[in-house]
Amino acid sequence: MWRVAGWAALCLLVLGCGDDDSTGATHNGPLFEFNASENGGRTIRWPNNPIRVFLGNGVARTDEVNVWTAATGGAVRFTFVGSAGAADVTFGFTGRTDICGVTDIVFDEGPSTIVEADVQVSQQFYRSSDCVRTVTHETAHAIGFLGHTADDGLMDPDGGNGQITPLVSGVLRDLYLMAPGTFVAAEVRRFGLRRPGGKKAMTFIYPLRH
Repeated sequence: MWRVAGWAALCLLVLGCGDDDSTGATHNGPLFEFNASENGGRTIRWPNNPIRVFLGNGVARTDEVNVWTAATGGAVRFTFVGSAGAADVTFGFTGRTDICGVTDIVFDEGPSTIVEADVQVSQQFYRSSDCVRTVTHETAHAIGFLGHTADDGLMDPDGGNGQITPLVSGVLRDLYLMAPGTFVAAEVRRFGLRRPGGKKAMTFIYPLRH
């Protein structure tokens, strides 16, 4: 499952789909649903590309992260750094034994950019049969896939069949071919609480299979 922290929107109404509207939006249903819905219809992503990743001294592998470069046709890229302080996305272990992993993200609503992403995986289970491609699943959240699918693919809440579906690769490809803050759908009304300074926090939890 995934949950949005206490700054989440309580109500959101969206205009129907079309090519564009008076706001200048370019409608993209999946990109809105799995990303821009958290930011008033504007896309949220890392401002830099390549994204700097700290693998946690062996917690994650480069191939588990770089799969998203291949899946998006090179639209999103990564560079690997030697410390958490130099990274955008960081990996580490959590002491929890009831989950495969958890990703915490903070983004700044002003420039529509992700400013923090920390991935913690269960050392005991994240590479076991109870979990499916945990690092790759959590990397997608950390770079802007802000939700879970229901198509039996990797981004289902339980990892599904482990395959990256065209919906997911398409969302992330489109996201990194657009500038941060691109309007992809027209929002009518939104209510919610925000952190001071226009920042919003989200947590994505990847449960164990049962």
